[in-house]
Amino acid sequence: MSTDLATSSAAGLVGLIWGNSQRTLVINSTTNLPELGIMLVSLFGLGRLGGIATPLGSNLSNVYLIFIVSPIVLICKWILIKNPNHINNLMILAKLEKQLILWHVFMALLMFFFASFAYLILMGDFQFIQHSEGNAVLDIMSLVISIIVSLCGVIVFLIFESKLKKRRPELFEDIDDTNFEASWSRFFLGVIMLCLSCYILNDLFAVWTELFQNHFVEFSLFPTIHYFIGSLISSLPEMSVAVGNYERLSSPDLNTALGSASQSCMTNLLIAGLGSVIALVLSMVGLLQEI
Repeated sequence: MSTDLATSSAAGLVGLIWGNSQRTLVINSTTNLPELGIMLVSLFGLGRLGGIATPLGSNLSNVYLIFIVSPIVLICKWILIKNPNHINNLMILAKLEKQLILWHVFMALLMFFFASFAYLILMGDFQFIQHSEGNAVLDIMSLVISIIVSLCGVIVFLIFESKLKKRRPELFEDIDDTNFEASWSRFFLGVIMLCLSCYILNDLFAVWTELFQNHFVEFSLFPTIHYFIGSLISSLPEMSVAVGNYERLSSPDLNTALGSASQSCMTNLLIAGLGSVIALVLSMVGLLQEI
């Protein structure tokens, strides 16, 4: 509910301010606000560089949630309500828009590559390895490189997307705007609810980790499971947008659904770049001391 409230209001507002062609990007960028919030809490509230790992780590969960889990959830829903025609129509649409699907998959994986590289530079190891606490902050050069890597990924995406917009403008202009309402009050209410719900879920996950991590000391896959579940939580809003837009069975709404992976991955890179800039400033004045 909070995702729908925030994204529909954001889409309505941006349609009035910047035009319809920017609605898809704004819808999918709005779902990244929990990652931004969690990162800022980590940087300013805890003084921990690891908060930047939240947007970077969410990119992989965007990929499997939007491209694999969301269609499966929707198909299961249609099976339960005994509506096989929708399943058939989705398959026809996927076959018709095969190139569009491949474009989004490629861009999402490319953004994941940039995010993984930035994560490696920042944290000194791969995303699937649980990082030990209490380490000193990495040097300034690492932060600078992570900023450059993140911004390069954003620029590459925007170049490719601008070409797609020129080739197929209808994908961005003709999305279903039935529920869009240009309301600042609804937008801020939705954002507050969205960030709060993700914050509570992350807190519950942190408690679960504290309670059960000792039971998994000998379980070598625990860090990987910990990473997958943790990054999944902050990507649930993207999944909500994807399922809702897949269900409309049109090419523009399919583009919006797929953008929940590719565009959100790009936005995560932008958020991580911003976080690295903030971390660079904080580390230079001595306020950031730990990973």
